[in-house]
Amino acid sequence: MNGIQRHRGPDATGVWQSADRRVGLGHRRLAILDLSPHANQPMTGGGGCVIVFNGEIYNFRELRAELISAGRTFKTQSDTEVILSAYAEWGERCMERFNGMWAFALFDPARRRLLLSRDRLGMKPLYVAPSANGFLAASEIKAILAAGHRAAVDADGLAEYFTFQNIISYRTLFAGVAMLPPGCNLVVDTETGKQRQERYWQLRFAPATAADEDLAREFLEIFRRAMKRHLISDVEIGATLSGGMDSSAIVALATEQLPAMHTFTGFFDTTSIDPDDRCFSEQGDARIISNRFRTQHHERQITPQDVIDTLPAIVWHLEDPKVGMCYTFHTISQLVSSWVTVNLSGTGGDELFAGYPWRYSLVENLGTSAAFDDAYYGWWSRLIKDQDKPRFFTARVQRETAAGHARAAFQSILAGTETLEPLNRALYFDSLTFLHGFLLVEDKLGMAFGIETRFPFLDAELVEFAARMPTAAKMRDGVAKYLLKRAFTPLLPEETIYKRKQGFTPPDKTWFRRELGDYISRTLLSRRSCLGAYIEPKYIREVLARHQQGADERLVIWSLLFFEGWCRVFLNGERAPSLALF
Repeated sequence: MNGIQRHRGPDATGVWQSADRRVGLGHRRLAILDLSPHANQPMTGGGGCVIVFNGEIYNFRELRAELISAGRTFKTQSDTEVILSAYAEWGERCMERFNGMWAFALFDPARRRLLLSRDRLGMKPLYVAPSANGFLAASEIKAILAAGHRAAVDADGLAEYFTFQNIISYRTLFAGVAMLPPGCNLVVDTETGKQRQERYWQLRFAPATAADEDLAREFLEIFRRAMKRHLISDVEIGATLSGGMDSSAIVALATEQLPAMHTFTGFFDTTSIDPDDRCFSEQGDARIISNRFRTQHHERQITPQDVIDTLPAIVWHLEDPKVGMCYTFHTISQLVSSWVTVNLSGTGGDELFAGYPWRYSLVENLGTSAAFDDAYYGWWSRLIKDQDKPRFFTARVQRETAAGHARAAFQSILAGTETLEPLNRALYFDSLTFLHGFLLVEDKLGMAFGIETRFPFLDAELVEFAARMPTAAKMRDGVAKYLLKRAFTPLLPEETIYKRKQGFTPPDKTWFRRELGDYISRTLLSRRSCLGAYIEPKYIREVLARHQQGADERLVIWSLLFFEGWCRVFLNGERAPSLALF
């Protein structure tokens, strides 16, 4: 299990077993704080408690000082030891005091229990599965497979993915493997095997009335504190830079403390794309910000060949399909790894502060929860609509899938939110689904190259501030992120703040018709294809034909490519290099 996750921690490795061999813990270390061997894991603390931990506790220094005042002593300067001491002092809900990102497993021999915990919004992954000998948990599914869990398709997970291009529940594409939900603890009795899952945090909206000017000032003060916390590191820090408002604000404040920091941008050649292809290359916008704040800027052109070259590695590292075209993240992570170990990302700003006006305007005036649910489910059914699934999935998949599962998964996310304003309902849903998927993509494709990705907009203090903002400060008269635009006016150029919102969207609509058309057909329709057991070949041919004739089927095509690769790697046991021969 440790060896197969070496990419997540190339700096050190360690294993520990309890005397009765009931509990085993393994760890791969990516050294960020306290680079000395004394901070290696598994780490033992008071009372014989042992921990393995992935992530960062950004307020560990404040907590350390508080714990010292309470009589606790420390041997290292690491945040790992602070978790152990916090558990000893405050018990199994100690994480309520943490501001950071984490997945950890802590064994308490006196109580004979294993405590697993995941951060509030799911910035760090943690998978769990039963085994013949008890219970398995790991940062990546491949470690669970290495321990003997047999890979098989979860039909309900497959139905979710080909509805939303995301598995929005906490199941996975692997039967029997689940995610510990964000904001939750799982306590396992190591004697009896009994499990108890508890939620220690949930996003709760409580809008308060305040003047725009006061809110903007408070936001900027909190954001500066968040940035200061996210710059704590004993290794070099950089930032991905899109030229949009969020990543530009991060660079603006980071360079106040880190002059000449490294920034990274991906771009595309858009000179010969089809007229109907909505593609955006951010090279020019990013250069404006880099020049203004004098960063050491690095660029990487992303090409159609990168789709072919990176798909095998993406399947292997991502494991569980999440959100859209991930090859852009993989390619940029490779560039980042040549220069820094910690990378700052602007992810989270849109999902907390209403950065997607085209989908929020769809529901902002829907007064009833039923009307909201229908509209938002329809919008998020990005791939295969419910009425088309009998033609899309094979009879085998339809037999194994619970009737109406995708809609039921959607409704379970929104349960208990019926009294929220429509915009906050949408933000709540997005934070648990779309944002969660993005975080997993950025974590895994960064860790593929030994990079830790940090998300300043998801600082705990900033998240709580977003939850008490009035909706009119988030989106007003169709203007997205209204408050942030006011707050960042002293920091950023006007053209950056009021630039039209756009995603990091490659010209794959064109690529899938031209440069990659033959590759896609050979991969999805060849005799080697694995899809026929799950997806009707006739439907696949129709999708490819529609795309060639001018329809936009790129999301479905990418998802089919990913699932084909997933089947070859995890079901057929093909090693990643052979996938280049698709």
